[in-house]
Amino acid sequence: MMHLQKVKKFIAEALECSVFIRPREPGLTFAEIKEIGDRGGYREGEIGDAFVTMGLHSMGRGSKLLGPEQQTLITWKFFLPETPEYRDLEAFDFVYTEFGELARNLGQAKAQLERDTLVSRAVSRGISETGIEAAITILIFAEYMAEKDGVLRFAMPVNGNGPLPSEQMKAQRVAMPRDTRSQLMPIVKDVISRRTDGRPRHAEPFDAFAARLSSLGYAGFHTWWVQIVSELKRSDVQSASVSVCVLAAALVEGALTFVVKHARSMQVGPFGSNNFERDPRTWRIDDLVSSAASGGRSSILDQATRSRADSLIQTRQRIHAGRMLSDHPAGVPDLRPEEARDAKQTSELVVRSVLDWLDRFPPDPK
Repeated sequence: MMHLQKVKKFIAEALECSVFIRPREPGLTFAEIKEIGDRGGYREGEIGDAFVTMGLHSMGRGSKLLGPEQQTLITWKFFLPETPEYRDLEAFDFVYTEFGELARNLGQAKAQLERDTLVSRAVSRGISETGIEAAITILIFAEYMAEKDGVLRFAMPVNGNGPLPSEQMKAQRVAMPRDTRSQLMPIVKDVISRRTDGRPRHAEPFDAFAARLSSLGYAGFHTWWVQIVSELKRSDVQSASVSVCVLAAALVEGALTFVVKHARSMQVGPFGSNNFERDPRTWRIDDLVSSAASGGRSSILDQATRSRADSLIQTRQRIHAGRMLSDHPAGVPDLRPEEARDAKQTSELVVRSVLDWLDRFPPDPK
């Protein structure tokens, strides 16, 4: 029985490690646990017996094991210190501070925030991406937070003036031992790393472009980009057609604007006009699209993509009352949902074209 408890603890701590290694996809499959156990000196039968007694058998031996055991959740729920400690307390404090401010400004019921936006804000303050992601996942496991469709909210009132997690943990005198974590962390990391199959980290063009901003010299605009993308993804083409078109055009303009400096340094064609030596506030989206389609074989946009971008620009003009009076003196026609849907697709197409161009003309690594 004592040996079985030891195996169970080994599995539990392996599951805990997965939260700090892959916080958006926590957990391990039975095959992964079996391999980790083998490298830790445990055989398949021992792992299988412990697997069943921990109540994990019901999830299936090929499924992801999403939840650390109850003992872990208790220490995480009450911010009990652990040794070794892998939680980033600054990240926890950041989450509480951000949601405390939201609650004070909007009320508890409306205190919600996109996960991507929260992560981006934390990273811009010097918190590691893994640290903030792990903090969010742990708070969800501990049932302090809930996530739906990428939007986070606290499951209970959060007091902006209450003690922060770091202060709560300092008040605890006894640390919970996690004896095998140091041994397990590199093993679990190695096993999880082999899940990748060679695909790019970001399949979606918007997410991939966010990852490129730093190499283009615009790391400070990561949060801005993520926020616009999050709002576009949540905007419904049926009920918010105008918003969809405006946000889609903003991403087109942003992607082209952020690549101007690099394109000019490459001297390959796009954005070679002296107009782009002026203050960026003078750059018009029409000129950005037109110039991105110039340069022959070095162009960023082909003519079909340029045509779609021009149509998007025209659709976006409906937010300018003076332009509408000039173009539609009898009244502007309704914006149909299919036009909003096309706007989303066009913005993705343009951003993907920019990414493809950056693959052909990559920035120098810093």
